[in-house]
Amino acid sequence: MVDHHRKINLLPGLMLLAGFAPCFAHADLAEKYESEILPIFENYCYDCHGDGLRKGELALDHYETIDSMVADRDMWRRVRDHIDFRLMPPPDEYAPDDEERNKLISWIDDAIFPVDLENPDPGHVVLRRLNRPEYQNTIRDLLGVTVNVQEILPQDDTGYGFDNISDVLTLSPLHLERYLEAARLALDEAVELGPQEPFETSIRGRDLEGHGNEERAGRYLASNGEAGADVPLRGTGRYRIRVRAGSTPAGDEDAKMELRIDGNVLKVWDVSSHRDEPGDHEVEVELEGDGKVPFRLAFTNDFYDEEAEPDRRDRNLLIARLEVEGPLDGPLAPKRETHRRIFSPREEDQSDESYMKAILARYARQAFRRPVSDEEVGRYLIFLEHAKRQGGDVEMAVRMALEAMLVSPSFLFREEPTFEQSAGGKSRISEHALASRLSYFLWSSMPDETLGTLADEGKLRENLHQEVRRMLASAKSRALIDNFVGQWLQLRDMDAVSPNRRAFGDFDRNLAEDMRRETEKLVEHVIREDLPIHTLLEADFTFLNERLAKHYGIEDVKGGEFRKVSLQGTPRRGLLGHGSILTLTSFPTRTSPVLRGKFVLENILNTPPPPPPPNVDALETDRREGSDTTLRQQLEQHRSDPNCSSCHALMDPIGFGLENFDGIGRWRDEDRGQPIDASDTLVTGQKFSNAEELRTIIARDYQGTFHRAVANKMLTYALGRGLQWYDRPAVDEIVLKAQGEEARFSSWVIAVAEAVPFQYRRDLAAAK
Repeated sequence: MVDHHRKINLLPGLMLLAGFAPCFAHADLAEKYESEILPIFENYCYDCHGDGLRKGELALDHYETIDSMVADRDMWRRVRDHIDFRLMPPPDEYAPDDEERNKLISWIDDAIFPVDLENPDPGHVVLRRLNRPEYQNTIRDLLGVTVNVQEILPQDDTGYGFDNISDVLTLSPLHLERYLEAARLALDEAVELGPQEPFETSIRGRDLEGHGNEERAGRYLASNGEAGADVPLRGTGRYRIRVRAGSTPAGDEDAKMELRIDGNVLKVWDVSSHRDEPGDHEVEVELEGDGKVPFRLAFTNDFYDEEAEPDRRDRNLLIARLEVEGPLDGPLAPKRETHRRIFSPREEDQSDESYMKAILARYARQAFRRPVSDEEVGRYLIFLEHAKRQGGDVEMAVRMALEAMLVSPSFLFREEPTFEQSAGGKSRISEHALASRLSYFLWSSMPDETLGTLADEGKLRENLHQEVRRMLASAKSRALIDNFVGQWLQLRDMDAVSPNRRAFGDFDRNLAEDMRRETEKLVEHVIREDLPIHTLLEADFTFLNERLAKHYGIEDVKGGEFRKVSLQGTPRRGLLGHGSILTLTSFPTRTSPVLRGKFVLENILNTPPPPPPPNVDALETDRREGSDTTLRQQLEQHRSDPNCSSCHALMDPIGFGLENFDGIGRWRDEDRGQPIDASDTLVTGQKFSNAEELRTIIARDYQGTFHRAVANKMLTYALGRGLQWYDRPAVDEIVLKAQGEEARFSSWVIAVAEAVPFQYRRDLAAAK
């Protein structure tokens, strides 16, 4: 018999909670616990978590005061999540109804995770160093050169799903050594010391424009066409052109690549190197004139034979890099543009010290992303003496000073040293700090001149909406897709997926790249067209090229170029029909309803299930020839274990709804000769028969949950810290504002940029 009259003495702890004096609100919470909350716990939870029982190391009757509950917030967060996600009580036990669950959650929020809606806590972001993408982009925008830091800097740790989280971005001696190496390489590219030499420009294949697809390895031409760039020449003379390229073999000849300038064919190469190991192709030609010249590289002999072996079926061309050097004879041209950008014209009779100080003041202001004092700049003048002692000049001194700046804490770390003081235990960050937060949020790079000028004038906040829209329209917002979306939707992991070739012989790296591009293209379309964010879940269109369209069984898509394609009449709509998501959430040899359900819960609904309990055996699947046991039957047997049932009841139905998609995202009606059953029931009782009905439920009935997930993910990434219980008002406000603007993409970014945690930070002296 459960004793419903059992009482605990909550009032003394409540009165002393966090140092506050007794108040009627706290007393009301104590009374509510005894009269309404405790009976629910006793009815449904004490059989395992009370009366001397502590299953899972949890005894609810161990907490005798609200003060003791607050002292163990991590445990009570798990209690709240288990109640909210319907993980407890287990599915086969007597369970509270929706009204009782809501009452429990509401009380836990009010008593254990209270927030001040009138004066919300903005939290505190610790000093954070630049991660690899941020460092590379900042160097690019500061000096005008690109250094491949992926090969130099150690890989960044991740936290809360992102690699820009302050807690995990430590600085080791190895980091400092590698940052110095990267700084030297960047300055070697940007600065030309000593006598003038032939100019050399190097362009990554992925940065070429024209036909083909932009891939990490370069520009990939899957059909005949040309791509190139306008390259600046430095006068008439002989130039050396070097192209790094590779191909995929097919037919009886190598891929042919033409070098074209102003429509004239200057050279034809046979590209025999494989695309995985591109080779160099070089020629020297006489060119006339000055200024930019259109260099084009053309693929001219496309070939495809569907009957051939998979690795000899499709002839394509990959352009990894274009290099132009010269003139190799005649008078030397001026030093490269990046050098001239640093070393502006010198005034007549201007001293070395004055000239150097003017350059460093300008670059320190940009590199440190804030105003700098004369004293701060003056420290770097010591390099003038060092340079002259080594027989150098002021240009050498400036280069040495810039190298020191690029390993300075003020450059490597995102500083926010100045604040506009405010009341209530929080301070509003300065406009320069706001400019930096915005630029690294949307561009993963330093503020540009427009942001800096507005911050100097104190007008950034009043122009915040216009600036967000300008920044989203910029090509640099591609960083938001690469770094935010790429980690939120785990697209970065597509480089590492490796489906079993025996089980999925049609899968290769080209297809993996196409899958990633499809999802990126959809997100980019939502951003550029400023569509509602839930378009990602319910879009009846996507972006395909011929290869991916054939993989999906969609006809009338020809060529290697991606284009917008209708999905009407197909079982695919939104992200849950994308090959990238479906492949990422599969095992190498089979689908995984568990991984797919977990992905939707974590990334789409922001309701991650708890980790599996210790000492629970992993699912052993029987995939032997002749075995007729379906994956559903094996999982149902696995989740009959009481330790597994509650979490699997949350994840598995979602995964089963997507079971018609195989391990690389192809549609199928059978698995091992048996019809696929994609029907199931969510823990909320909602039933569905197939992937389309499941998608409709998620997109329609859980749209608000998805919106809240977007707010959580975007705010986490923008702040560079994990969200805490006191961030709930900020998340609520972001969702409210964005939904009021039809949930268009720009409205989410603006709402995040206006949120209290983005505009303020906790006073260091504030007691929390």
